[in-house]
Amino acid sequence: MIENLSENVKRALRDMGFKEPTAVQSVVIPMLLQGESVLVQARTGSGKTAAYGVPLVELGRPGLVVVPTRELARQTSFEIKRIGKYARTKVGTVFGGVGYGGQAEECEAEVVVGTPGRLLDLWGKGWLDLQRFSFVVIDEADTMLDMGFIEDVEEILVNTARDVVGFFSATIPRPVESVARKYAEAKVVRLTAGTDYEVADVGQRFVRVRDRWTSKVTALVSDVEPNTVVFVNTKARAEELFYELRRRGLSVTKLHGDLPQTVRNRNMDLFRSGRYDVLVATDLGARGINVMSLRKVINFDVPRDPLLYIHRIGRTGRLNNSGEAITYYTGEDEEAVKKIKQVINA
Repeated sequence: MIENLSENVKRALRDMGFKEPTAVQSVVIPMLLQGESVLVQARTGSGKTAAYGVPLVELGRPGLVVVPTRELARQTSFEIKRIGKYARTKVGTVFGGVGYGGQAEECEAEVVVGTPGRLLDLWGKGWLDLQRFSFVVIDEADTMLDMGFIEDVEEILVNTARDVVGFFSATIPRPVESVARKYAEAKVVRLTAGTDYEVADVGQRFVRVRDRWTSKVTALVSDVEPNTVVFVNTKARAEELFYELRRRGLSVTKLHGDLPQTVRNRNMDLFRSGRYDVLVATDLGARGINVMSLRKVINFDVPRDPLLYIHRIGRTGRLNNSGEAITYYTGEDEEAVKKIKQVINA
């Protein structure tokens, strides 16, 4: 446990099952508590939410957390509420795709978590006072860049007090580093670089199959177990596989971008609670899936990019828990698998 934390925070962390801090938590929590801004490169599943969530609660300063997706906004809020349970930290959550009912009240919380577009929207309406936030976190900064949100992030930063800023990212592209240095003079903390992309607590298997559907489905049915996420590359593929698994009697739900936000929220909550054993998801959900007990990730489709592979399998083996990742591939996928193995040093 990190030293010099209040009993309220320590008690909450004990309730959450924390024993020893992860590497990112050990390095970053003391820096943020001392008022240093940081640009942190750490792999998915390394415990970075607590790395900034603990200082947010401990310092008790108005905090703003900017995340790229609705799913991640909800997950991040959930985790910070758990950390702030005994400190009675009020956490608000705002994101697009839903109505404005109750949004003004959410904006008044001590810590506000939201997506860039909705945060700027609420600021423009006068409901959100960005200037009151002195502790600002930009999570999944590389995804912000990929999704075209970097200008929105800059507008948010320039209108906050930003005494302490934390940038968290799986990779650090040059534009992200430039923004971090421009708005915060952030110290760079790299906890993954070069061959450090190996995922320590995840057993990984690559299984060659004969074809892209029938033999994959057969292998999948034998490999799935409760708390399994199955990743596919497209929304159409997610629908096709969902109905096939349901036809075979599996307890399965789905998560992809064509589903209404309310349905996505419900499906994720039901999977997390154990109502469904299997979740079929596209990469849209990869950064929003936060299930500490997740046992297995299966790549039904080989991801298009090696870093997507890292993000996918990072959903399991979290916070020193063991996990398993299986990737099915055909002869057509051999080059993509070769690149993935080079990245993970396998």
